[in-house]
Amino acid sequence: MAETEEQSEQLEFILPYMGNFRADYLTVPQYNLTACLYRKSMSQMTTNAMCLLYDPEHFLSGNHSFNETWKNERSCNPYDRNGFGGFAENLRNTSQNTRFVFIRDPFDRFISFYLDKCLHEKQCYNCEPEDLRCVVKNIYESLLKISKGEKQLESSFNNSTYMDMHATPTTWVCDFNKFRNVYYIMIIGSSFDERKEPISKFVEILKRKNVPEKYISKIQENLLTSETHHSTHNSEMRKRAEEKVRNDKILREYLHKLYFYDYLVFPEFDRSHLDSPYNMINSSFDEKYRKDYESIIKNQEYLSKLKN
Repeated sequence: MAETEEQSEQLEFILPYMGNFRADYLTVPQYNLTACLYRKSMSQMTTNAMCLLYDPEHFLSGNHSFNETWKNERSCNPYDRNGFGGFAENLRNTSQNTRFVFIRDPFDRFISFYLDKCLHEKQCYNCEPEDLRCVVKNIYESLLKISKGEKQLESSFNNSTYMDMHATPTTWVCDFNKFRNVYYIMIIGSSFDERKEPISKFVEILKRKNVPEKYISKIQENLLTSETHHSTHNSEMRKRAEEKVRNDKILREYLHKLYFYDYLVFPEFDRSHLDSPYNMINSSFDEKYRKDYESIIKNQEYLSKLKN
């Protein structure tokens, strides 16, 4: 039986994760610089930029490019928790360390997730290729179980864990529940114009960290012009998916219940993407909830406001 709009409106909210669902750090000790990677938010490009800074000799002599993905072998291993892919305590605890992260509008990120994982990789919950309702329902049900402690992430890198970590709310990653205020946060978009400003901010960070100009120029040029194999911003499939996200009320209700708190905790996101009453967010709630995830879980005052 098809789901009705009334049924979708009864869905629970996915609350911020009090632990740390996922935090993939890349660190360049020479510059006291640490990136947190957030999937579907230019994470591959960030990896390549940090790899260049970590080991420029090998990166350049090996003719590595910013189009490379996780599958390419490089001297900088993002899975080496004792090196490039780690975040040592002595760096965590120094004020000299600079943390940055690229994040992305949650609805736009969902579209990118769908195009890459469901259409490109063809591994999306056995849903029909263009059934976005099926996709978002599976994401919602899986993440809701995790948020309630009813589902444990497998230690092995299986398909379920893989899909979950590419669809998580922004509030679940990068230790944001503790350290949101220490990050340089840059909102990245899917188009060239939406890249320019955040990349310029990143360049300013590199300059303050005294990165040589020759590396900064190479990073800036490549971040603006390179695309990984799963880039999706300029396709007919994206346009069809965007239209569905704009117009399908049941799909949108799921997206609101999944990602509403991202818009609350991160005012950097464009809240005009939200429907009424979800867009009725004011500054007093902003300040309260942005500082303390626990208050969101213990006190559902904001949800009652939405329902009235």
